[in-house]
Amino acid sequence: MQSDLNTLEFESIRRTLDAECATPYGKEAARNLEPAPSLEVARAFQQAVTTAREGLEEGDGPKLDELPDVRAALRQCRQEGASPLNGLALRNLITLLQAGDYLGRALEKRPGLYVGDPSDLTAASPLIDRLDALVDTMGKVRESASDSLGALHEEVRQVRADLNKQVDKKLKDKKLAPSLVEPKTEHFSGPRRVLAVKTEAAGAIKGVRREALSRGRGVMVEPMEWIPLNNRLEQLAREIDAEERRVLREATGTAREHIAPLQRLLDAITWIDLALGAGRLSLKIDGHPPELTEEPRLDLRSARHPALVAGHKNGGPAPVPLTVRLGPDQPMVLITGPNTGGKTVAIKTIGLLATMAFCGLHIPAAEGTVVGAYRRILVDIGDHQNILHHVSTFAGHVEVLKQILAEADEHTLVLMDEMGTGTDPEEGAALAMSVLEELAERGVQGVFTTHLSPLKGFAAEHPKVANANMRFDFDRLQPTYQLEVGAPGASLGLVVAERNGLEGPLLERARGHLEELRPGATTEAARQETNGG
Repeated sequence: MQSDLNTLEFESIRRTLDAECATPYGKEAARNLEPAPSLEVARAFQQAVTTAREGLEEGDGPKLDELPDVRAALRQCRQEGASPLNGLALRNLITLLQAGDYLGRALEKRPGLYVGDPSDLTAASPLIDRLDALVDTMGKVRESASDSLGALHEEVRQVRADLNKQVDKKLKDKKLAPSLVEPKTEHFSGPRRVLAVKTEAAGAIKGVRREALSRGRGVMVEPMEWIPLNNRLEQLAREIDAEERRVLREATGTAREHIAPLQRLLDAITWIDLALGAGRLSLKIDGHPPELTEEPRLDLRSARHPALVAGHKNGGPAPVPLTVRLGPDQPMVLITGPNTGGKTVAIKTIGLLATMAFCGLHIPAAEGTVVGAYRRILVDIGDHQNILHHVSTFAGHVEVLKQILAEADEHTLVLMDEMGTGTDPEEGAALAMSVLEELAERGVQGVFTTHLSPLKGFAAEHPKVANANMRFDFDRLQPTYQLEVGAPGASLGLVVAERNGLEGPLLERARGHLEELRPGATTEAARQETNGG
């Protein structure tokens, strides 16, 4: 399914889902979420979301914590001749592998959480012990990583012990004591052990001057008898560094041999993290899994816009449920009613929920809801005026209309708000009628809104277009935001103007002009008010 994601404000769903995911992999997948490439994938992910929500409701998870991002390390690992992975990168791989083991065990109880082969999570697990034997929990290469490394570290300890004896001997020299600066502190010039002495006493010590102390407190001197031991420690440090790099190259090569199962593990964790995040999103929006069908059709039952559901949970008004059905027997619905009646929200809700459903997400709609496999959802909502590019509102709508007419077919859901606006009402109505006729001939399904009265009569006569209205409470002079399919609605511009404070005499004159322009209009408005819309 292709869908006009920006117009439907799908980005808000992505952002919410991103916040519900735990790992960088799931978060990136959430930020790039689109309708699934096939019905099978949409159903599989929907099942994963349902399984995730069941685990959340029953309190037995699984629960993913934040994981390190190893993607750059895997790219580096793939390249023959590239620098070896450092110890921290290898430790991050271990953390990922351990998460795979944990999820593999979780799948034994909740197999529906992952559509792939469960072994994707554990195929690379033998790497855990092999890599853990090489690097510690801080990512430092272990002394025991190789026999050579163990021997080098043992020699370092012996040489340091010998050097410490020399240092202790020097510090116990009572003649030297008055010349020392901070004798209880170990002093180094780079890696080399030195004495800190007062400047005037430096010449009395046989050795090599290395550098001055800070704030002019003295100089660092390396006594002659310490030089061979310091030299050996420096040489051992170079040999240890070389051996550690050899160990890391070998470990990187081992990881490279497992690059395919590591990538499958990464993909599996991405899927599961996204499903767990979507399960939490389902709880937030009171979601349910709609039935996904092969044929293009739509049966939304008590559907609500996710943002309105979230707003209600934060203290806002309760959203009014929307029920609408589209299919071969009723392919098009034309909604009329006042500006404040919720027509635009209704078609945005329809488009957004259909898109969410084919992403595999739960939607805030009652059980029995059905969403068919439309190949694309084409949307015309909002004012397309652009002053900088000299595009009028009507010209902007025409550009979108051209795209719709170029792409719409029997597998398309079309959503158009305020058909025929932005130009002469009669010309706009005539154009809207011809568009509806063309789309009907192609077998297109869609929901359309308008203020233009001639379209109500057109819909009443056309076998594939059903009239609908957003009901209005005339007693309270307020919209109810309830969609009623089967009867047209009134635009109620004068009623709304009265509700918003325009004075009575002015409105009476307006009603007189309306009667002149459209004989019987005021009588029809009175009938609407008497019948409650």
